Amino acid sequence: MVAPVVTKEEMLTTRVARYKSLKPFPHAFLDTIIPEFERDIMSVIGESVMEDPDMAPAIASEHCFSVGLIRLEPGQGAGLHSHTTEEVFIPLNGKFTIIWGDDGENEVTLDEWDTCSVPIGIMRGFRNDDDHTVVAMAIVGGHDGGRVTWHEKLTERAKQYGGALTEDGYIEDN
Repeated sequence: MVAPVVTKEEMLTTRVARYKSLKPFPHAFLDTIIPEFERDIMSVIGESVMEDPDMAPAIASEHCFSVGLIRLEPGQGAGLHSHTTEEVFIPLNGKFTIIWGDDGENEVTLDEWDTCSVPIGIMRGFRNDDDHTVVAMAIVGGHDGGRVTWHEKLTERAKQYGGALTEDGYIEDN
């Protein structure tokens, strides 16, 4: 079997994503319009879970997983939600708390480079419990990350800020 050939040019233009060049999507999900859930999402590899139709990964070639980066200020996080895929979190430069359970009744705080894998269908959220901006890596399994299922209290709260999703699961333009 002959190994494929990938030129340096091809590698640099289709398989390398530079952090400083990643486009942040501050409103990639329904919860990001709620003040304590503001954060930047950067799509690095693969088609992931998303609710902003303009969100595209920096490395677009097909993979059987997706990788994103989440940049959060102190105290910021994500509201309770679930996925039809596993989701792995790795904080890269600080403390990052994972919340899970039907009403977010459980939590574990990770230090930088610790790893947590949340199973399919489990309500989960997270927050930055450090005193500085934290960047965490999120890895979602599968070719298609599917759609987010939001906790019903979060959906109601998002409506107070004018947030809603279209029938096909994208953020409604207001």
